[in-house]
Amino acid sequence: MTADKRIASYAIADAVEVILTECTRHYFGGYYHVRIVVHADVPLSSRNFESVPEYEDAVRRLGASAQFSRTLEKMAVPENMIEFERMALVASFDSNVLPYLLRKDFIGSFVRSEYRKSLNSVAPKSR
Repeated sequence: MTADKRIASYAIADAVEVILTECTRHYFGGYYHVRIVVHADVPLSSRNFESVPEYEDAVRRLGASAQFSRTLEKMAVPENMIEFERMALVASFDSNVLPYLLRKDFIGSFVRSEYRKSLNSVAPKSR
């Protein structure tokens, strides 16, 4: 298993798509690193900021969107257990992460949080 493959996608608020990609790799001696990467491009919108200048600064620092990403993984999985562990990781995502992403205030809260983090960085991204 070396090719990454899209295994699921979910639509959340504001037409944002959350994509789950499997990135399972051989680990050692017949054991695998079962890994699923969760990713979403979360667009910045002026309605999520207190003022237009704050929004414009966020766009300068973050670009047009903020990147949501999580990695779900299980190490040292025997080959015959890969499918079971993959399903367990997706089930864990469905019950723990997805409800957070589906919250009505997720988009605004997430982009403001990413903006606050960027304020601690040295300089805005040049785009």
